[in-house]
Amino acid sequence: MRAIPYFLALFPLLAQAGTVKTDVAYGDHPLQKLDVYLPDSPAKAPVMVYIHGGGWAKGDKAAVGLKPASFNGKGWIFVSVNYRLLPEGKHPANVNDVAIALAKIHDEVAGHGGDPERIFVMGHSAGAHLAALVATNPKPLEKAGKSLKILKGVISLDTNAYDLPTLVGTAMKPFYDSVFGTDPELLKDASPQLHVAAGKGIPPFLICYSRGMGRKAEPVRSGAAETFHAALAKEGIPSSIIDASDRNHGEINQWFGREDDLKVTAKAWEFLDPLAKAE
Repeated sequence: MRAIPYFLALFPLLAQAGTVKTDVAYGDHPLQKLDVYLPDSPAKAPVMVYIHGGGWAKGDKAAVGLKPASFNGKGWIFVSVNYRLLPEGKHPANVNDVAIALAKIHDEVAGHGGDPERIFVMGHSAGAHLAALVATNPKPLEKAGKSLKILKGVISLDTNAYDLPTLVGTAMKPFYDSVFGTDPELLKDASPQLHVAAGKGIPPFLICYSRGMGRKAEPVRSGAAETFHAALAKEGIPSSIIDASDRNHGEINQWFGREDDLKVTAKAWEFLDPLAKAE
């Protein structure tokens, strides 16, 4: 059976307040689906689109933790996106999926309580890489019929993959080779930092990093985040950075939305609130 265009199918079923619709298709592939969490009676609500992590090879849009409640509680619409995973989802297939989902949301959300002029994107780990890439490399959104200007802001939760060629000489090279291969041009194309330039419509960034996987902080993780932050600032693109090394790579994501998380969640709202003010 041919799928009904996803927002046409979705919103008639979301008339009641505070509802969620799962597995809404934005394409024909089984992983081209998303979940939408609506607050009570949304009216020109800002929209946060979340991209899960999992090393580009696993993970699921259902792993959202406290985020939907946090955003819905402030009147936001929250959308969690699946995308093709390795091997089918090798760059640029995965970021193209994210762009298609963003384009559909931008096209259809206005009539259903959302504001297409206030779309934000957030990701964790591999999802943070994809969030940063779709907001710096104009090609995926242009292929989907849009531009970087549809994005109002980005929250990146803990990734090393801002500048992939710089990781070639590190202990992590075998892992990144398995994900991206070794083609220098593909590595450049998949690197958010190497697309940073003024005048492209790149939105403001909040960059957050953890100590990494273990008890001891990984120097590459902080260095990658700081260098990406500096690259954005050099081009006049608003960027803030948070050292959240009191938590590990999983906790930086799992704790997002906690009322007592002053280091990341509270700072995220300080970042989002001014950007989300309706014009």
